[in-house]
Amino acid sequence: MKSIGNRLLNIVLVVGAVILTGFIVNYYFSYWNTATARNVEVDMSSLPANHPDISKSENLHFPSEGKYCLACHQGIEPTRPLDSEMMKQILEKGAAMGDPNGCVVCHGGTPGETIDKHKAHSGVPKGSTLSAFTPVPGALQVNDNTCGLCHTDHTYNVHRSIMNTDAGKMKAITWSFGIGTENKDHVYADHAIDDPDGPEPRFGSAKYKEYMKQMAEAFPGQYPKELKQLPQASLDRLNTMPEQAAFTYLRNCNACHLSNKGMQDRGHYRGMGCASCHSLYSNEGYYEGGDPSIDTGKPGHLLVHAMQGTRKSAVTIHGKNVSGVQVSTCAACHAAGRRIGHAYQGLMALGHGSNRGPFDENGLPQKTNGGYVFKYMRDDAHHRIEKDGKTVTGLLCQDCHTTNSMHGNGNIGSTTLATIEVECADCHGTPTHYPWELPLGYGDEFGKKLNMNDARGLADEPLEVTKKFGMVYPKEDGYLLSARGNALGNVVRRGNKVIVHSDSGHDFEAPTLKELAETNGWKNAVKAKTAMVSIPKHMESLECYACHSTWAAQYYGYKYVIDYTQKSIDWLASPEQVDKDGTTADYHGRYAMQQGAPTYGDYSHVRWENPPLGVNGEGRISPLVGVIQTVSTVIGEDGKVITWNHVAKTKAGYDAMELAPLNPHTTSAESRECADCHGNTAAMGYGIDKGIYDAEPQVTRYADVVGEDGENVSNYTQAQISAIKDLHGDFMQLLNSEGKQVQTIDSHWPTSMPLTASQRDVLSRGGTCLACHQDIPNGSIPIRMLGKIAEVANLSFASEEAHEHLLRENNILISWVKAGGILCCILLIPVLVVGYIKRKKLMEIIKRIKG
Repeated sequence: MKSIGNRLLNIVLVVGAVILTGFIVNYYFSYWNTATARNVEVDMSSLPANHPDISKSENLHFPSEGKYCLACHQGIEPTRPLDSEMMKQILEKGAAMGDPNGCVVCHGGTPGETIDKHKAHSGVPKGSTLSAFTPVPGALQVNDNTCGLCHTDHTYNVHRSIMNTDAGKMKAITWSFGIGTENKDHVYADHAIDDPDGPEPRFGSAKYKEYMKQMAEAFPGQYPKELKQLPQASLDRLNTMPEQAAFTYLRNCNACHLSNKGMQDRGHYRGMGCASCHSLYSNEGYYEGGDPSIDTGKPGHLLVHAMQGTRKSAVTIHGKNVSGVQVSTCAACHAAGRRIGHAYQGLMALGHGSNRGPFDENGLPQKTNGGYVFKYMRDDAHHRIEKDGKTVTGLLCQDCHTTNSMHGNGNIGSTTLATIEVECADCHGTPTHYPWELPLGYGDEFGKKLNMNDARGLADEPLEVTKKFGMVYPKEDGYLLSARGNALGNVVRRGNKVIVHSDSGHDFEAPTLKELAETNGWKNAVKAKTAMVSIPKHMESLECYACHSTWAAQYYGYKYVIDYTQKSIDWLASPEQVDKDGTTADYHGRYAMQQGAPTYGDYSHVRWENPPLGVNGEGRISPLVGVIQTVSTVIGEDGKVITWNHVAKTKAGYDAMELAPLNPHTTSAESRECADCHGNTAAMGYGIDKGIYDAEPQVTRYADVVGEDGENVSNYTQAQISAIKDLHGDFMQLLNSEGKQVQTIDSHWPTSMPLTASQRDVLSRGGTCLACHQDIPNGSIPIRMLGKIAEVANLSFASEEAHEHLLRENNILISWVKAGGILCCILLIPVLVVGYIKRKKLMEIIKRIKG
């Protein structure tokens, strides 16, 4: 019997040794492999620029130098390179109208008059569709007769584009004042507009057109067939309907739509209509070209008389090549609102405060740009890119935002999600799919369930509009498709690589997640594989920028006064006062005025770190930012306060102020830390530390002398912070402690919502630290024993890496113990069964042993 016992003991020891050895080998091999992978970096180097296509026109000449318009404007830059196809067509049309230099095609006028400026700048030549000379040929008021001669679809589309309707801005601000909160339909625009050619987009593939028709059917409130012009406030009803102050505010703040010239100050200088984007202005607004007739000492002029568009229209200024539509051009309008024009450049607008540093060499404060001063945070990873050992201009806005997004597709634009067709995965794919292996609609689901085996494939040709007007690049292995089915004419497949041809003049290789997964080429393998491979729910549920936007400009609690004893510019009525030459009242500075003016206004606070999260219209988890969080005070024509520190309520009963989902355009290669979301009540939507700060805005706050009872002593005491009676609490709080929604998330899409209870449960694992440290160092006997060993051996787990290693080691050890225990239990069952069957024989053996 001793031999049987010894054998059993030996078997147990051998099995235990094998299991332990397997555990140790597996653990340290995996740890070594992980540690080695950390040193492997992705090759982010760009490819050489194979297609610069920067036309050199300095040695070319106008057909009639010094004659016609050039009698005064000799030295002016051609609008496009003289050897370009567009300029050849302009010269041909001009010659047919009596102007070989082509100026009259866009401007009209009398080219044969070279003495009298006023006569030269009047009338139109025979064959022109203009009714008078115009200094603003790109303006929407005349562009059907200029740009539209060749770009008919573009001019139709632009009139209906989101940059001209501003329907999203109209909805957000009217909602925040309490107007139209019964649904998220878009009703108002800068101008009344309809879409007479129907729901089919003018640009795009058959798949894209079908996709967009289905979107319009599913969301008619976001794809309206017509929009009404935003009304003016009715002053005789202001006392009973003070929410009309939204109309006054919008008519005064909305200087950025394409129909007007806009504010002409530092960072705001731009053209009108098509020229808003395609004319190049510097921040300072000075002309720096060769036309002697333009005043170079007075701001308000374009930088050079040359259009910016694609690589085909690159220009040379002071010896430097400028290619594509500049980010600074986009920022002239996108400085306001959600501030992404400057955020993409790494700049965070600090508000309207004055006298901010760093100060210049003369001790003067930072100059405003687009109305704001800034703090530099960190560039978007796409904005500046390492190439050939130096940092170069990265992607321009137009490299991702297609013609359908920018010009519009012919249907009425209402919101960014309604219009923008690209997703991050269109170039980067996922760890399991290359971009061409993904189904259409990935990242753009809007509640649809996709078949992940239904590969979108590649396109053999770019869109017709790209072939006709854009830059055509070699297709290589095929053009990648957008999430909505259009060929991305500047993005091609090369083997398993993705090549992005930027209109900045550079070509870049976009890293694909599947290749990184297959080659283990992550910059930080542990974090990347854990977040994107081990936890695929992240890829399925989150926007990429929910993790990869490591900062986001957030503006909370906009408190402002609308005073009807004063007047303000009406930026919607001003461009409707049009002269025969297409110029508008605001172009000349003789603005249409309205009764009522926003007089005071600023934010409660501005933040950059750890934005809250919510579910956007696409159904994906997105960062949320405060922008339109209205706290309004309205003063009537008689000077009496009608409403004071008012917060409107929605029909559903929560505050109408909004936390808005958005892509902050502050992408970094590395992601936010896990703890930024997991265990973070602000990320969950509860506010910082569950909204305990500024939790009672309904209480007036004083900072004066008080007695023993805490009451004010002085008869002259005044409030330091006045109450906001109807505010739910902290401006960052989307949900109260019971999980009830307390303010709006996204005024645009009915599918937007706070994080669900189950999603918040996943994030709220704040007790994970307590699970270990409630027993460390003086907990149970084995914990105390290990703690004493660590003390004697001088072991430290203070560093992040050592702590992670310890936790992983413990998890694996515990898993082995549990797995072994389960295996033993499974093996014990047949032993017990056999024992039960053989119980009589076993009993006899036991009796013999006892005997």
